[in-house]
Amino acid sequence: MAEHNQLIDAINIRTAVRAYDDEPIDDDAARQLEMALQPVNLLGNLNLQLVLNQPKVFEEANASGHLTGAANYLALVVPKGDEQARERAGFYAERVVLTATLRGLATLWVAGSWNKTEAAKHCRIAGNEELLLGVVIGHPKNHLAYQSMTYDELCERQRTHRSCKTYEQFTVTMGDEARAQAPDWFRAGVEAAMKAPSAMNRQPITFSYNPDDDTAAAHIDTTAGDEHHALNDLGIAKLHFQIGAGQGQWAWGDGGLFIHQ
Repeated sequence: MAEHNQLIDAINIRTAVRAYDDEPIDDDAARQLEMALQPVNLLGNLNLQLVLNQPKVFEEANASGHLTGAANYLALVVPKGDEQARERAGFYAERVVLTATLRGLATLWVAGSWNKTEAAKHCRIAGNEELLLGVVIGHPKNHLAYQSMTYDELCERQRTHRSCKTYEQFTVTMGDEARAQAPDWFRAGVEAAMKAPSAMNRQPITFSYNPDDDTAAAHIDTTAGDEHHALNDLGIAKLHFQIGAGQGQWAWGDGGLFIHQ
């Protein structure tokens, strides 16, 4: 696989993968993922956990063909009753997803394609915590062929693997003139967010730019029909935008502002 080691490279090649080889994640890769979890859990006040070799969690989905060979997952364990934690979990778990992508691993965000009760049995969950969502992690099916693909081939695979809302749909509250006048970093941020996964693949996030104070804002699109996972999707989209835009930082929340630095 061609050399690529930046987070924007991971965004450009990441796809949702449903079929996995049965080769286990090696100790070095697992150690790298665990190392990635430590700072994000601290920064996000979260308890994200890597769980390996538990195919029973995906037994029904694997049997039905909805998934193939799924056995490992990133568990999003968050504080109960903390709505903002759902957004933080999306933001920081996606950061780990991109780390896995750079390691040549495949991922898939799951909301219903797993046995959540069984998954919780293999997690450390305190009384004031709950298991929110999961991310399947593993070697993609025929992973040796995947590793032989060039970076350009992987980018093309990402571009064509699913339908995606347009730039205009992601900036629906802006007119053509406002879009034309927005800075390059804003467009780069939106284009990176367009490649972000969402729990139900509905991409329920929009962005806008305010020239008066040179800030961007992220909004939940309530017409997308996925209110239950929208905050998680908001966090994922914000991370992609931040990486695409370059230096800058988000405020949490629906309508939170991004200050470019």
